[in-house]
Amino acid sequence: MADKTKTADISVRAIFAIVQGALIAMSLPMIFAFFPNSVQSMLWLYLFVIVPVFSFLTSMFLNWFLQYMYCGGVNVGAISLGASISPMLVIGLSLISYFVSFLRTPITQLFAELPQESPEEAKFARELWGYVFYIFWGGLYGQTVASGMVAACP
Repeated sequence: MADKTKTADISVRAIFAIVQGALIAMSLPMIFAFFPNSVQSMLWLYLFVIVPVFSFLTSMFLNWFLQYMYCGGVNVGAISLGASISPMLVIGLSLISYFVSFLRTPITQLFAELPQESPEEAKFARELWGYVFYIFWGGLYGQTVASGMVAACP
């Protein structure tokens, strides 16, 4: 019976990590869809401030839910510590993808030119997916580590 519980715990944590990565990664294209000029002119603000803050908040919520589900109570300090890992990884991988542009190239080549109002917007929209790829993995790994930290009851 203990093996079944442990497997369920790992699968729940894996699902939470995938949800975290997908939510964070898709936030940037969704913001771009509504505010294309803002994202183009201030990409650094979105990559290094807005997306990491969103990452922290979603990780806090998922960690709170996870710890409450496992332990029946919540330790805010442990949840905050676990949630801080995700934005650090998102910022780190965003820095790498921002300054080492050739790492984005394989990802951007997977997408055809996206229909946009101007050729510059279409090129930027395609490049955005290079950032999204690294943000996804930062969120996924960050939540994986965080959920492991909060799954141990205090």
